[in-house]
Amino acid sequence: MTPTETSGRYKVSSKVCLVQNLGVNKTLFGGNMMAWVDEASAIFAREYTGERYLVTLKFGEFEFHHPVREGDIIHFFCMNPRIGRTSVSFEVEAVRTDGTVVVQTSAVFVAVDDNGKPKAIAKRQS
Repeated sequence: MTPTETSGRYKVSSKVCLVQNLGVNKTLFGGNMMAWVDEASAIFAREYTGERYLVTLKFGEFEFHHPVREGDIIHFFCMNPRIGRTSVSFEVEAVRTDGTVVVQTSAVFVAVDDNGKPKAIAKRQS
C-alpha cells in the first residue's frame, strides 16, 4: 500500500486488534503496538525516500495515550518527514477509527547499501 497524503499526514497502513494481540489486561499488548509502529514506519521510510534498504535507527519515547481493545481498527500516520544525507526522520501517530490518537512517537531510519553500511539517500521526495 502506498502512503496517501492529506494535509501533511501520510496514512500508511491499518491494523485490527485481534484477541491474540491482547495482554493480561485484555487490551492491546504494548509490544505489539511497537511492532506495528515499526512496520508502518519502515513502509513509510521506504516509500517516501525511494530507497530499497533502510534500517530502524531509533524511535523516540512511545506515549500510550489510550488503550486499544479487541476489534479496534488502528490507522498509522506519518508526518513532518525530514531527509538528511543518509537518514529520514518523522513523527508517527496510531489513531483509532473514531479519531482518538492512541500512540505517538518519532522515528529515524537510515538508508544502507547491500553490505549494511549507511549510504546517501539517492531520491529525495519533494
